Amino acid sequence: LGAVLGYAYHASSSQGKSDEDEDEDKFSSYSQTRIYRRASAPSECLEELVIPSFPKSGVVIGMDIGGTLAKIAICFSPQQTKMASKLKAFLDSQDRYGETGRRDKKYDFQLEDGAAVVFVKFESSRTLDGIELIKQNKLISVQTSVACTGGGAVKFNSAFQNQLRLGWHEVDEMQALVSGITFLIQHVPKSIFAFDHSSEDAVATKKYLKVGEGSRYPCLLVNVGSGVSILHLESRTKYRRVGGSSSGGATFFGLAKIISECKTWKEALDLARNGDSKKVDLLVGDIYGGHYTKLGLKADTIAAYFGKLARIDREQVTKEDLMAALLKLITYTIGNTAFLYARIYAPKDVIFTGNFLRDNDLAKSKINFMVRRLSEGKINTLFMEREGYYGALGAMLHAKHPKEEDCPRSRDSGDAKSPVLETKGDRPEPKLEAGC
Repeated sequence: LGAVLGYAYHASSSQGKSDEDEDEDKFSSYSQTRIYRRASAPSECLEELVIPSFPKSGVVIGMDIGGTLAKIAICFSPQQTKMASKLKAFLDSQDRYGETGRRDKKYDFQLEDGAAVVFVKFESSRTLDGIELIKQNKLISVQTSVACTGGGAVKFNSAFQNQLRLGWHEVDEMQALVSGITFLIQHVPKSIFAFDHSSEDAVATKKYLKVGEGSRYPCLLVNVGSGVSILHLESRTKYRRVGGSSSGGATFFGLAKIISECKTWKEALDLARNGDSKKVDLLVGDIYGGHYTKLGLKADTIAAYFGKLARIDREQVTKEDLMAALLKLITYTIGNTAFLYARIYAPKDVIFTGNFLRDNDLAKSKINFMVRRLSEGKINTLFMEREGYYGALGAMLHAKHPKEEDCPRSRDSGDAKSPVLETKGDRPEPKLEAGC
């Protein structure tokens, strides 16, 4: 209903205007509403983001340890040190590390000066096993720069410092998120894109933006995780949280398990992909027999999510249909929320990101369609690659070096002669099953 009212308000407000009036007022309704802005969090400031410098080890690590997954971004110096070469050879030797450790090679990239960034993830519950794997394989030295964000930055602080003797720097989660996204937009090709399609059922195609073109400030960053958090980015270095929603990825999967008894995220999305939400949702055309032209509502506009179930028996629809309707409810609600915030803050771009959108082009496409339909194509919606790793990448950018005198970028890092962590006794090479 919120989506219908939002669209109806915007459509009816343009009735009776000439084409010239509409062109002149293209964004006037957005800017005029800025006086109604509610109180929000104070602005946070970031330093200008640059390609990281390196300590003598030649390795900078950023970690984002959440409640479920731990994500790691590892940056290797262009001048390969002995320690960096050993760690990179270990990571390149396989894609899996232990029971849950996985390398995401499709997200790896190289910076202009030759520095390489790679990504790894594992279940947060196996963090201590991961530490043991690092110790046994002597993969990092005490001169490795490490920073961490997420709940695990506090939970596993002592374990990393006591067992690996590493310097430890905690980074605020929102600061890490914004830093990671901004860095990708500025430095890494094919990091941000728009969807190009004209109807809800059309196949969406990605149109990548050139490096540096991804965000014209001010912009909104809509982070869709378990819930939704909306940040207003005033510049590349200044941001604040302005609102959000409690309906996000966790809402979708929680309800999906009740509706369809699915066990995995992939199963839930596969069911939604093969269903027909029109058999479940009540449309404007079902009520009025066609378009409701007085309010500018098309016949296929949703009047009530799951509304047809009030008229028919549950057995008349499949679980695929129900899941398609559920995905549309969540994604359209996210799109509608973003649209309303865009009316307040008048951003040049609205960027959607978050774990709910990871490898989920179906959800991205629906959010894009909803925002562009409500705004009549006037709001520029953008999406990011490498979902889930922005916090780790941002933490990496804020890592502090063990010794500042060792980190000028212009100096040859050489083969570090820093002490390597030793384990007690002569242990055999561990089986990967014992790792993270």
